[in-house]
Amino acid sequence: MGIAALFLAGLLLMLAAAALFTNAVEWGAAKLELGHQVTGSLLAAIGTALPESIVPVVALVGGGAAAAQTATGAILGAPFMLATVGLGLTACVCLASGRTRLQVPAGEGRAVLYTFLASYLLLILGAFIPAPWRYLDAALLAGLYALFVRRSLRRKHPTAEREEEVRLLAGRWLGGGRSATPSGWLGILQLVVALVGLSLASELFLLALHGIAGVIGLSALVLALLLVPLATELPEMAAGTLWVARGRDVLALGNVTGAMVFQATVPAIIGLCFTPWSPSGIGFLAAAATATGALVALAAIDDRGLDARIVAPIGIGLYALYVVAVVVARP
Repeated sequence: MGIAALFLAGLLLMLAAAALFTNAVEWGAAKLELGHQVTGSLLAAIGTALPESIVPVVALVGGGAAAAQTATGAILGAPFMLATVGLGLTACVCLASGRTRLQVPAGEGRAVLYTFLASYLLLILGAFIPAPWRYLDAALLAGLYALFVRRSLRRKHPTAEREEEVRLLAGRWLGGGRSATPSGWLGILQLVVALVGLSLASELFLLALHGIAGVIGLSALVLALLLVPLATELPEMAAGTLWVARGRDVLALGNVTGAMVFQATVPAIIGLCFTPWSPSGIGFLAAAATATGALVALAAIDDRGLDARIVAPIGIGLYALYVVAVVVARP
């Protein structure tokens, strides 16, 4: 299958799977009486973060000279892509829908971004401390994510978020449009099918990107930093795009920022414990761009929401500048 065909097949599968995923998550959250913030930052974020979280594990298990390099690049590349393209694209969709701000609670949005920045700082500091101390660093990351989950689950959510009834797509199809309430198992089945579809779509994009990388001669680190996350972060971007287009801003932003926290903790623990964890200069440049993207989003949030006019150009611009730096440096 040619590169263009892989991209097209991946795109169609990604859109279909994202529609199933967002519907299943919203339906499940309504059944569990969860608010949009915890649904986006925990349930949706963990689900869509699974494809890229597998990349460093597969690289290390496979071994080889470039295994540690690929794992390091994937661990740094995932939050980089989310903090630049992920946030930027979410803001672009908001602007395209005729709005200038994502309607999100300022306090909750800042809390998630602060958690990410603290986690990411611990991850980057791990490159400058002796190997035995990195296990303590990893334990701190695990504790920080546990606290994040605990705080999210204990937060009280306004009932207004749950006023609109969400109908499960699988229930509509199998029930022939009848209004019978589908079982929880059907919702779980739809969620599993959606996650499998998202993962397969990411793999199709990844195969296409590997083909491009082979043609232009990119290194394993650059491939892991620049192209692999572009494919594996598509689930977050696709889900966020659908949610913003439907006015589910809290779900959309929570999905991206919650995935940022997850990527800066769970896969990061793998990097600290099972790799030499010594990013190169291009890796640290990605880290600087990641932190800048998160800080810009933090500054763009106020009581009126997140200003998409600020986040859109800076998020996309940071990624574009990084691409230029990689092309010039040719690491």
